[in-house]
Amino acid sequence: MTRLPKPALALIAVTAIVFAGACGGNSGTPTPPPITDPSEVITKSVAVVPAIKSLHLKLEVSGKVDIGALTGGSSGGLGLSGPFDLAGTTVEGDVDVVKLATDLKFALPGVLGLTGQVIVVDGTLYYKTSLTGDKFTQSKLSDTVPVSIPSPGALASADIAGGIASLRKSLDDAGAKATLLPDDKVNGKDAYHVSISVPVDKINAMLAQSGSTTAGLKLDSASVDYWAYKDSLLPAKISIVGSAGTLGNLSLTFTLTDYGKSVTVTAPAASDIKS
Repeated sequence: MTRLPKPALALIAVTAIVFAGACGGNSGTPTPPPITDPSEVITKSVAVVPAIKSLHLKLEVSGKVDIGALTGGSSGGLGLSGPFDLAGTTVEGDVDVVKLATDLKFALPGVLGLTGQVIVVDGTLYYKTSLTGDKFTQSKLSDTVPVSIPSPGALASADIAGGIASLRKSLDDAGAKATLLPDDKVNGKDAYHVSISVPVDKINAMLAQSGSTTAGLKLDSASVDYWAYKDSLLPAKISIVGSAGTLGNLSLTFTLTDYGKSVTVTAPAASDIKS
């Protein structure tokens, strides 16, 4: 039976927790005056860290991707190869940043009709998929993902200003250009909308130097759009779109809502866990 490996599932949860902690802010911040500089929208939004306690995350994926080209010919133990239609792929759930906990459900209709759920709570990973049955498999997160998840305290003491300055320099060096588009709405709330363009040749040069399975990958196009809520400057949505002749095309959209909303993440009942 084809199984989705634990590292892949755990990374979904870890990505949600770290992404939330890195992008968060305080929803009680007074409404700032209007901003007209697109770079200022991004830097001030990123700087609103790390008072966040919780949020709701939704990732939507679409496009057609050649798994073999993406992984350098390896399917990562999934037994998958060839092009896959990722339309309808989603990951959605609540994240408690303070307790480093999350409860996410995912669906990949174009990949064997895969669905499942990932829970991280008290340092333990629980997951189940439509390919592995109705009960959860349990393991220690530290045994599954060899990364260190920063605590809220560590995020609070991080050199945010220095990180932003470094990020801006890297984008400037790569020839990135930010354009402020007309205001938009995300989840019914007013939001700034910034379009970021980076020359494809610069990205391809970075990929060529990576030394990984992506070293032979060349992008034909790439774009990033960023939304920030106008009342708080909290990140609202991020859209990344790219295409490559050997890989296919891919679109990822992160939508962040319900900042500060009460979140309760609980472990599955013992009867719902595989022995």
